[in-house]
Amino acid sequence: MDNNHVPITPWPGISWAADTPPALDRHILRAHHAVRIGSHWTALVAANELAVLAERPDAADVLGARRGYLPDSAVNRSFADVLRERPEEAGIFGPPVVLSARSLYWDPDRTGGAGRLGLVGVRCVNGFQRIVEAAHQSRELSPEELGKALLWVAVVEEEDADRVREVCDRAAHSFNPFEPQDNLALCPHLLRAKEEFRKEGSYFDPRRGVVSGPHPVGFTPADVFRALAALSPAPHPDLSNQLQTPDGLNALWSDMSGRAYRSLVNEGLHAIGIQRAVEARRETQRMIARMLKRNSKGHWKLLEYAPELVTWTACRMLPLETLHDGGRTSPKWTDLIHRDLPGETERVSHLLVASYARLHGSDRTFKSTAPTLGLWLELQAAVLGRG
Repeated sequence: MDNNHVPITPWPGISWAADTPPALDRHILRAHHAVRIGSHWTALVAANELAVLAERPDAADVLGARRGYLPDSAVNRSFADVLRERPEEAGIFGPPVVLSARSLYWDPDRTGGAGRLGLVGVRCVNGFQRIVEAAHQSRELSPEELGKALLWVAVVEEEDADRVREVCDRAAHSFNPFEPQDNLALCPHLLRAKEEFRKEGSYFDPRRGVVSGPHPVGFTPADVFRALAALSPAPHPDLSNQLQTPDGLNALWSDMSGRAYRSLVNEGLHAIGIQRAVEARRETQRMIARMLKRNSKGHWKLLEYAPELVTWTACRMLPLETLHDGGRTSPKWTDLIHRDLPGETERVSHLLVASYARLHGSDRTFKSTAPTLGLWLELQAAVLGRG
């Protein structure tokens, strides 16, 4: 149906007569469902109906949109993919499309909730990009295919358009942005471990924010991933080093299908392994703090800048291949962590300081704020060779 030209039954205040010159700002939208809330309408409209609003090249000007179509927008491309591949899900892509109209009339069908919205003086307050994308896709998809994509549309009176636009702007600038950690709530292995913790009376939840009421002190995702990296059987401490910064954690959490993420979180992950890893890392950190309290001058100050290097190297003494093994034949991890690991941490710390002294001289002035890669590799070789 050409919404600009086909007349329908007369509506109060709107001339749709056949002899009326075509008007670009007059449209009829078929709604699958519509409801009036106060002074505005909310309707469920198919994408092929909305596409007609933006079929002209000057649609941005005609509809009074704030900006033209953005062809390089990743969001627009993503919405186009939804229209082509999963049109039934288009309605959950973003907030409602918001239109304003100088006058509006509702012509209900006999089917409850359905009908036609007659709009005069149509302007687009919010959602112009989606309307144009629907128009683009209408050149490739049939009306039946595009008709499967139902979007929520809010229609407000013309005099309310500026106020509603302010509300839309405020929402766009103040919404809670998505962060990489939010991916973790979709990881089945972490959710399995969370349930194991719950059964044991402990607590772990990978999601951001306040997620439950009062509960025992648990582990944060940062604690867990840094500990797992410290006890990873990887031959180099690269991943452990990466995860010491928020950017490093976000990079890992952004790619849950990547090799690095799967090396830590996979089918073999269990709550008992997480518990051991966190305890081991905390034990080494406590030992490092005690050593710094005794001597924080000269080269010993290096420990403040390389605690994770010391932790990763000291944890090589642990049976890392059995980290998540809860069987009877599993080594006594509690004894290894609390009895043997502190001594190994101290030994590794002495090796680190000695290595730094060889590279930078034997004076007691700490000359660098960050260990060099060469120093890290030298320490690793010394410890693994039990130098």
